[in-house]
Amino acid sequence: MKAVTLVIALLAVALAAGCSTKKGFEKPGFAFGCPIGDAKISSMSDLVKAKVAKEGSKSPDVEMEEIRCTTTGDLLKIDVVVYNDESDVERLQYKFRWMDAEGMRAADEESWKPLLLYGNSRQTVTTIAPNAKARDFKFIVMGQD
Repeated sequence: MKAVTLVIALLAVALAAGCSTKKGFEKPGFAFGCPIGDAKISSMSDLVKAKVAKEGSKSPDVEMEEIRCTTTGDLLKIDVVVYNDESDVERLQYKFRWMDAEGMRAADEESWKPLLLYGNSRQTVTTIAPNAKARDFKFIVMGQD
């Protein structure tokens, strides 16, 4: 009887200890797996605004719906979901700009890559950091005539 009471008491203590510590899904400085530094990111749209930049005179008429990150070994892996909510075909170009932990360039500038999005479609752009020094990124898009 004492052994059963002792086991129940130990289980109750273990359960209480497990519930008393807050274990978040994200580690500090990350949102949706992506590095954010000290930025206040509370939603996917905040993350997209922080990580996407548009360049050029013709802004593409597409939306970046989602950005997710993970690590593969020491390398950052990124998925960006691009959505064309128009019925027309959208032609755009994109590239990633890689930064190290201090915010300096971690790799040479990438060349532009073309992307063709048919009307009302989504496409996931996936990439892996060029080296282990690349700890942060910007996804840069530009419309194409």
